[in-house]
Amino acid sequence: MSGALDAEAVSYSPRVATFRASMIAQIPRAPRNRVSLALLQSMPTRELIFRFVTWRMRLVTAKPRTVTLWAGGVTQAQLQDLLPELQPLLEGVERGEDLTPYLSNLVENKGVILPGANPSDKGKDLDSILIRNGLHHFHVGAAGPGNRVERSNRLIFAEVLEAEFRIVAISDHGAFVQGSPEQQRFFSISRSYVEKDMAPDSFYMMNPVMSSGHSMVVTMFGLQCEKEIERLDPLLDDAEFVDSLYNGQPIFRGDTQIFRPRNPKFSWHFDNLKLGILDRKTKVFFCIFPFFDR
Repeated sequence: MSGALDAEAVSYSPRVATFRASMIAQIPRAPRNRVSLALLQSMPTRELIFRFVTWRMRLVTAKPRTVTLWAGGVTQAQLQDLLPELQPLLEGVERGEDLTPYLSNLVENKGVILPGANPSDKGKDLDSILIRNGLHHFHVGAAGPGNRVERSNRLIFAEVLEAEFRIVAISDHGAFVQGSPEQQRFFSISRSYVEKDMAPDSFYMMNPVMSSGHSMVVTMFGLQCEKEIERLDPLLDDAEFVDSLYNGQPIFRGDTQIFRPRNPKFSWHFDNLKLGILDRKTKVFFCIFPFFDR
């Protein structure tokens, strides 16, 4: 694993060590054994972050969103024809329910694939359509036992924004079959969606990926986060720097202003996909990188 062996002798501050342990504990890994745990523990922080973010991007924060259609991929008539089948999902979106039951089961058990996993699991920790096109896919079906979804072959592809759930395409598992007519149809829709705000004949590049299949942007994000953590972590014990965090601008929770505590308890923290510093005394989160906010 890139950089993993180099990280074996590295010692981390208690805050960074706790942050790393938190990410490792959250990512569902395959295989789930002591060897895979040791592999994650030996990875440099930048690699842990990009693997954590790659997995976490596949989840959807539960909050109410307005359902909209992109007319270039889905018509109102198509939606109406399928409405009885789609309604449980769409109502869940609008109510702000947890959408995990509609996601791939791989999200919950194949967050990162490590050496020693079953060869058939290779690549199952990567959602190529999300990485390249920015589209989540949701399995349509009626609610079943254990908060799961009794799934049909129908898939909804949507861009999930802060307050909007934009349906871009309705497809099936043929969208994942290389060279199939359905994949070609879906690819055409996805490409048109990416190009929708561009001038005709504009040159552009789809989200670039590394040879491993991971997003280049997320990989670079991990490196940037690591550098910023290394820079700022020692300052979290400096009284003047801590004062600057709280006094840089007033912090309110509702109508109540939050002041600097005598002894803050800082930790590194991901709030969804925003990296920052959390003061566990006051529950104030100081966002460092909102790049993946949603």
